[in-house]
Amino acid sequence: MNILHLNTYDTVGGAARASYRLHQGLLKSGVNSQQLVLQKKSQDPTIHIYQEPRLVRRVRAIADQWSLNAYPQRERAFSAHWVPNFVPAKIKNFQFDILHIHWITRLLILEALPKLTAKPVAWTLQDMWAITGGCHYTQGCDLFMTQCGCCPQLYSSQKNDLSRQVWQRKQRAWRNFHPTIITPSTWLANQVKRSPLLGHCDIKIIPNGLDTHRYRIIPKPIARQIWQLPPEKKIVLAGGVSFLKEPHKGWDLLCKTAQILQDQDDKNEILWVIFGQEQAPGLAELPVHCLGSLTDDVALALAYSCADVMVVPSRQEAFGQVASEAMACGTPVVAFAGTGVQDIVDHQVSGYLAQAFDPQDLAAGIGWVLRQGAELGHHARHKVERCFSLPVVVQQHLELYQSLMEKHRVRLSS
Repeated sequence: MNILHLNTYDTVGGAARASYRLHQGLLKSGVNSQQLVLQKKSQDPTIHIYQEPRLVRRVRAIADQWSLNAYPQRERAFSAHWVPNFVPAKIKNFQFDILHIHWITRLLILEALPKLTAKPVAWTLQDMWAITGGCHYTQGCDLFMTQCGCCPQLYSSQKNDLSRQVWQRKQRAWRNFHPTIITPSTWLANQVKRSPLLGHCDIKIIPNGLDTHRYRIIPKPIARQIWQLPPEKKIVLAGGVSFLKEPHKGWDLLCKTAQILQDQDDKNEILWVIFGQEQAPGLAELPVHCLGSLTDDVALALAYSCADVMVVPSRQEAFGQVASEAMACGTPVVAFAGTGVQDIVDHQVSGYLAQAFDPQDLAAGIGWVLRQGAELGHHARHKVERCFSLPVVVQQHLELYQSLMEKHRVRLSS
């Protein structure tokens, strides 16, 4: 079986890490798996980079940015992508049975997707971009169900704004495009089912996989000693990529939650530990320690292992990889119900699911977890081993690939 994965990055960001872990798991299972990416950080010879002259890349970036210049107040994460490149021609150089698309912002323009190959196509969504007019998370907006327009993330009051133009481009381009959609959570699958753009596709739920040998329980005293954190404190951990920059990640909700806990009697027992950033605005008056950016598995596993509880305050989350990573390290997770994290955390078994999006209940959940013993952490680890370990997730993909190949053979022979 030959699989070609397309992703913008090989290891940078949560979506890239998820696809790279799957790629590694497939290789270990004997599958000929390769990746084609736009930017490569690893030294992995099975990762191929799309080489584009620097001047061409710069011109494309300026041209893509031009359409966004009319919306100077827009949110940070908005992708339109008008200018094509030669990635489709590059794909023809590979031999594969399945083309597996992942996070392809900046790698491909949307019109190229139906023309990539006649082979079966699987597309793993790690955010909502595929079903919107350009945003990666809607932040509660339902206009993606009606062609977008008047986009709140563009701060636009025009019906025929950029978001509607992008949405209609997708509608035209994907009318006869029928990939098998993979979502890592029930929440994201339900969003896709509501979409006029991709709701007609076959949708499979397969979670993001995790190497449970790398993400494992490290004794808390050892982890804290390495990070030079006090052994007597109750450590509440939070963090992730772009935590401060992305409103859907819920930094403001975390700050409100922290203040609620600060006003309680046991406030001196808690130390907030934040990773992914050098500063913690909004928590400056509280006991807080920032670990900065963590990019390797060992550092992340040590960070999760030093904590008594991990908090994921997201308003919207396609999966919640930090939650599964923390639980693999034996750390219970507190998060809001109603996002992708709900597939990971079992309420009051491996953590706590607070009412969406109530900081008071999130604080209550943190307090509840801190009063429990080690049993929550053991349940958390067992849940990851049972549902999210790499062999389990790879097997689910292999079964899907085999099914798609069989359907393709039948179609060719009929």
